[in-house]
Amino acid sequence: LVPQRLRGRYFGTRNSAISLTTLLSVPLFGLAVSAWPGGTIQGYGVLLFLGVAIGLISLGCQVFMADVNPQQQASEQKNTAPLASSESGVDPNFLRFLLYFGFWAFAVNVGNPFFNLYLLDNLSINVSWVTLYGSLTAGASLLMMIVWGKLADQIGNRPLLILVGVLVALTPLLWLGIGTDVVSLWVWFPLLHLLMGGTWAAIDLCTNNLQMAVAPRRHQASYFAIAAAVAGVGGALGTTTGSFLAQFANFGGLPGLFALSGVLRLIALLPLMFVWEQRSQPLSQVMRSLLPLRSELARVPVVQLANRPE
Repeated sequence: LVPQRLRGRYFGTRNSAISLTTLLSVPLFGLAVSAWPGGTIQGYGVLLFLGVAIGLISLGCQVFMADVNPQQQASEQKNTAPLASSESGVDPNFLRFLLYFGFWAFAVNVGNPFFNLYLLDNLSINVSWVTLYGSLTAGASLLMMIVWGKLADQIGNRPLLILVGVLVALTPLLWLGIGTDVVSLWVWFPLLHLLMGGTWAAIDLCTNNLQMAVAPRRHQASYFAIAAAVAGVGGALGTTTGSFLAQFANFGGLPGLFALSGVLRLIALLPLMFVWEQRSQPLSQVMRSLLPLRSELARVPVVQLANRPE
């Protein structure tokens, strides 16, 4: 339904609406759980029931949504669009994307599910603070999603995934050595969650757009199913591995798990270097455009002070 040249802006706006909903609902429901008369466990149960009911109501919106017949769309594009896959197997370019997608899901889930557990259990921070930090993450995602969408339409999704992916990979290392002092509660944790929200907005947006760009048009449903299965298996293995390693005191507990997740994320970015996207700019060109001052300084002649007259 969405033209390829507009996907960044469209999905950026759509995901911003989702982030706005999260920004408003998470702190309200977090306070409701903390102040529930029957206790937090009963409060969680009531909100879980409410979430299921709202989810069922949202399915009614499917009635008002238009759809595209994939077989009809494929027949219309058969004589106009080149095939990106061979008849004998999966497109090699998509295989490289799957390698990145699966290993990235594994690397992320080694640490991500345990961030809130670290706050609640290890640091004994109140659930209201945790939901407030979650709101900051949603707010940063809300503001940055549209920015990332416009930038993705200009330079492509792959360069953004690589550049922002390095920041996301280094983020777990910033959790190391954090305590419950005033500076951590009021400064470090808010800044950390703002960074996580802003960077993950680019990862979520560009990953979905890149998947649509590299999947062959005639077999998109099958390729999307394969990608979802690979990400699901990778994420499940990552969470299982993380929970297993966190039990060993010699491994360093959850902080050691965060450090391992950061290293694995950097490794997961390597296959992405070899994925080809039709509309993306070369990474070297993007880097040069991000460093205009360096190129300007390179043109300035160096004055030899030793040859200057006294």
